[in-house]
Amino acid sequence: MRFRKYTWMLMVGAMLFAACGPKKATKETLTQLEECNSALESAEARKAELESSINSLEANINAKKSRIEALQSERDSLNYWLHEVLEKGY
Repeated sequence: MRFRKYTWMLMVGAMLFAACGPKKATKETLTQLEECNSALESAEARKAELESSINSLEANINAKKSRIEALQSERDSLNYWLHEVLEKGY
């Protein structure tokens, strides 16, 4: 009796393993996979372009911030000079 039970369990297990085992990919599945891979590659290329653009724009922002600071410093210096001139009555 025990032998039959184990044999039956072994057969059911083998059928489940065979049903869930690896299957061949169809041409349609392979085509879809290739399309997905090409879409991934183009998305990665676009991401790299956008990251490069972001870096360029950030560098541009930093340069403009430096220019603003220099101009503000020059303005403050000229403003100080103008007050000095006006106080002395020139």
